[in-house]
Amino acid sequence: MNCWILIMQLCGNNIEFKKRLVVKMLTIIVLISIAVNQVSWLYNMYELHDREFKLDINQAVQQAISMELAERSESIGGYSVYSHNIAPPNDTTRYFTKNVVTEDSVYTFKIDKNDSHAMSKIVQFVLAKYYPIDLNKLSTIFKEKIKEKHDVENVYFEYLDLNNKVQIESTKPVGISIVDYVNADTIPLDIVASIGVVGYIQNSRLGILDKMKKQLAVSFLLIVIALTSLFYISKSFVVQWKTERMRQESVNAMTHEFKRPIASAVAMASLIPFYLERGEKNKALDYVKNIEMDLNKLTQYTKRIQQISNNEKQYVTMNRTAVEIVPFFESLQKRYAVSDDPQRKVIVNLMIETHKQIMCVDMLHFSNVMDNLLENAIKYTVKPVVTIDINVTDTPDGLKVSVKDNGIGISASDKKLIFDKFYRVKRTETKSKTGFGLGLTYAKSIVEAHGGIISVSSELDKGSEFVVIFQG
Repeated sequence: MNCWILIMQLCGNNIEFKKRLVVKMLTIIVLISIAVNQVSWLYNMYELHDREFKLDINQAVQQAISMELAERSESIGGYSVYSHNIAPPNDTTRYFTKNVVTEDSVYTFKIDKNDSHAMSKIVQFVLAKYYPIDLNKLSTIFKEKIKEKHDVENVYFEYLDLNNKVQIESTKPVGISIVDYVNADTIPLDIVASIGVVGYIQNSRLGILDKMKKQLAVSFLLIVIALTSLFYISKSFVVQWKTERMRQESVNAMTHEFKRPIASAVAMASLIPFYLERGEKNKALDYVKNIEMDLNKLTQYTKRIQQISNNEKQYVTMNRTAVEIVPFFESLQKRYAVSDDPQRKVIVNLMIETHKQIMCVDMLHFSNVMDNLLENAIKYTVKPVVTIDINVTDTPDGLKVSVKDNGIGISASDKKLIFDKFYRVKRTETKSKTGFGLGLTYAKSIVEAHGGIISVSSELDKGSEFVVIFQG
């Protein structure tokens, strides 16, 4: 808890960082919860299969013991055992005493009424001395019985002296590792629990996992779905917050740009009556012209916002016409080769190397795209001489237009995002520049609406090159 408070304090007032941190923390918590739940579920399923497997083993061992005893008794021509209860017939206690008479001896045993194998254990006790259990036969029968339900490779048994806790005999193959085997319960053979057997099965755990293939596949699928969903949701939140922040910055920039010409026009308009009263009509006319210029700026801003407000390519209505290539780009060159700033010189080099004479484009939208690329080239060049190279060449599928400048360049991280709506490069040189972070988004949508692609290659302080390829 203290760590969480410390992190939040370090974040300060960075709301976006806090939101992202909260999303990441919640995502991690949900992922851990899903992982714990899936691991717990798989563990419980494994335990269930393991208990079922262990029960099957013990049942198969009991069946093998009974069948081996029957075959052993039959092999010696049968063995007679007579018994009678000493306790009264109406005795309701769990244990009772039984006298057992063989051909040469009389034994007295305390017997559990709930033990369904009591008589078999008595016979095992009687035969143990002269006709002990055949472990090889027992292993063979056991393997046949267990394979009815489970796929096992090898089995073996150990014959134990339970009183002295020592091994009497074993069918364990030489050189095998006990790690590869799982054992059943130790099962007493005789009525006094002096001897017993324990069975071993090879590769049982792999068998359990093989049975759980469907559960494992379902669990893996659920985890993948959960991971994908959480990633998509968290990414959507982050993108939404990021877009909202950039939109707010764009609105602030837009408000700032609108505020300047409005404030200037209002100030000059308030002075016009003053100069008219003094008879200084020329001064008043100068203010009228300046007001007109400021209002024209507002008109241009408004047009630009209208152009880029619905810039998704599916919403752009294209009105393609045949446009002559050479006159279009020569006109573009002439317009931007003139600088309003006397301290800066703009050089626009034009190279047209296409065999085509016309291109089929929406004149208005395509002009706006080229204006945007050239305006950015001039705006984001801090050198006294702005050099812009426009190259128009053929491609196998259409036309390629390259606009290269000697500006401040774009970092690798920014290149991935400059076509996103509202995104602006976070550099000192760009903060003072007018822009809403929508121009390149608009350009990309128009180019894609023409069935083309737009890309950028750039390095910091080495300029940028925007390439538009489309079906002219």
